Amino acid sequence: MTPSIYSLFVLGAFLTCVFTPIIRHFALRQGFVDCPQRARKVHQHAIPRLGGAAVLGSYLLILLIGGLTVPSLGAILWGKDPFAGIIILGSLVIFGIGVLDDLSRLSPRVKLLGEFVTVGVVVWLADLSFSSVEIVGLGSVALPAWLSFGLACLWIVGMANAVNLIDGLDGLASGIVLSGLLAISVIGYLAVVDVPDVTWLSTLLIGCLLGFLVYNSRPASIFLGDCGSLTLGYLAGCLCLMGSLSGEGTINGVFPFLAFALPVTDCMFAIIRRMLRGRSPFSPDMEHFHHRLMAKGLSHGKAVLAMWAAAFICSGVAVAAGLGNADQLTALLVFFGLGGFILLRYLGYFRFEFFGQGFSSLMEDRKSTRTAEQAVKDAEEMLGQMNSLEGVAEVLGKAAEGMQFQEASLAFFEENGTLGIKGESNNSTSRKRYSWKDPEQRGFYSRDKEFVVEFGINGRNFTYGKASYRFMDGRSNLGVEEEILLERIHDALASLVTRVRKRTSE
Repeated sequence: MTPSIYSLFVLGAFLTCVFTPIIRHFALRQGFVDCPQRARKVHQHAIPRLGGAAVLGSYLLILLIGGLTVPSLGAILWGKDPFAGIIILGSLVIFGIGVLDDLSRLSPRVKLLGEFVTVGVVVWLADLSFSSVEIVGLGSVALPAWLSFGLACLWIVGMANAVNLIDGLDGLASGIVLSGLLAISVIGYLAVVDVPDVTWLSTLLIGCLLGFLVYNSRPASIFLGDCGSLTLGYLAGCLCLMGSLSGEGTINGVFPFLAFALPVTDCMFAIIRRMLRGRSPFSPDMEHFHHRLMAKGLSHGKAVLAMWAAAFICSGVAVAAGLGNADQLTALLVFFGLGGFILLRYLGYFRFEFFGQGFSSLMEDRKSTRTAEQAVKDAEEMLGQMNSLEGVAEVLGKAAEGMQFQEASLAFFEENGTLGIKGESNNSTSRKRYSWKDPEQRGFYSRDKEFVVEFGINGRNFTYGKASYRFMDGRSNLGVEEEILLERIHDALASLVTRVRKRTSE
């Protein structure tokens, strides 16, 4: 590497260290925080999001400086063939999609459509598609142009969402992306005499991530947010394609998957298990790799360290695969695959619980899940059409058709005659209360076995109220899927109260 890349690397880390507290302060003031009450959250306090803005901002700034001082870097950013510049412009669009998702929770389908359109344009303009794939044991396999274009788009969009899915613990996604970028940087540096384009772009992004990890590692004071995880995944996907392509348009079919084996595998497993359970592949759960590690008894910090270690091992294997011959690669993949299988088996994957419980039981579970999701969807639609709090009890009744609670109550906080308060709920001056009770109850349910769960109803800047659900069917806890479905109702309630608040305050 040249001294220039070293200096820009350090500058990127420094700038991110400077920008991150500024972004954190802004996010806190504007209420852009991640609330710990949600089912999948493992942190205990509200943590600001939008950390991706600090990473991307620093990255863009050092690329600008590097492009002005390093002719070879400037050529790929805004020269005659500015493919890197096109990729960077695409990252801004992906970042924008992530920001919208952070602030208003975009529909998964809308978000995915925006990602595919953006990535499609980038792949076409930057020419990131490939003509053939090098596969172990098969040699080079030619692909038609339409298929290579589609696979390139699928890989980049998949990487963006895979990194987004695995971003569940302090510093986890940042560290995993960093390890994959390190493999890309090393393989690019060792493959050519001069410092290649992909090494410049990867190394500078690594510097920015190191600076961000100062604030994002446990205990995290700021999160990447969807804007950060989606953008990092997108950039990692693009750079991985660049690092895997040879001059003849042939791509190494093994290197990309090995360099980012953890997020890719985690994403694939998530889609498969959700579809097997009759759920939408976009529906969240609590069965990702890091959740499994914590279920095995690892602490938050140790789970992150274990995932980091696994990611760096994958990166090392990827580099070895990129530089080794066919025989060495085959032996390496067999060994690596066996180790991966043992680890996944230990974490509880590859279970046949769906089939072991019988086909009829599986179909019943799928039916129950669909019923609950439909009930929640109907409740969301009802809330979306309402302009006042009158009728929320009817909404609870609709939700109960699928969620199977027997009683529910809502308490909305007011302060100075206006809905919503800042700070703790006990500062409210008055409350509006609504309740619902199953009209079919005739002594069948037992209050001796009742289970009560409470959720907060929170907007961006205000606490609007609390929701309480009472189950009297003998249960002692609430499943993750059920908790996630109830979250959707609370988000819709918060949107309703926000509309009411704006109308009454005008």
